[in-house]
Amino acid sequence: MILIGVGANLPGANAQPLESVHQLIDRLPDYGLRLLKSSPFYETPPLGPPGQPPYINAVMRVQACLSPHALIRRLHQIEADFGRTRRIKWGPRTLDLDLLDWHGHVLNGRLVLPHRGIEKRGFVLYPLRDVAPTWHHPETGRSVARLLRDLPVSERLKMRKL
Repeated sequence: MILIGVGANLPGANAQPLESVHQLIDRLPDYGLRLLKSSPFYETPPLGPPGQPPYINAVMRVQACLSPHALIRRLHQIEADFGRTRRIKWGPRTLDLDLLDWHGHVLNGRLVLPHRGIEKRGFVLYPLRDVAPTWHHPETGRSVARLLRDLPVSERLKMRKL
């Protein structure tokens, strides 16, 4: 199972963040990715510097004939095609694509799998549960349901399903 986190909080080329995510979903086949399931969209506060608009977040389960390293390069290309620039860590962005899990593999090099911090982020876990309710963290074995129960209440209250 390949899981990709999606986020956006800046307008892209002629599109607001929610529209950009819809455009991404429509264009996945152009990038060699087959959408199996997409979560509902969630609005969440930004994680990074203050003064940013809220994020639109989702998780997609996709099929692709790419290695994890080739897939992350493809995701970066998609981000660039949607106007993403990397200037400020955790700064605002037109599109953010994170490779959350690639068939349960664990990697700890330049590419870290599962995605670092996945177990602490409600904006990832809620939509992840929507597309993969039986998912388990490849390192800890903890289910997505358990990870959600373990989130602080303050993290759970940040989520607003659109």
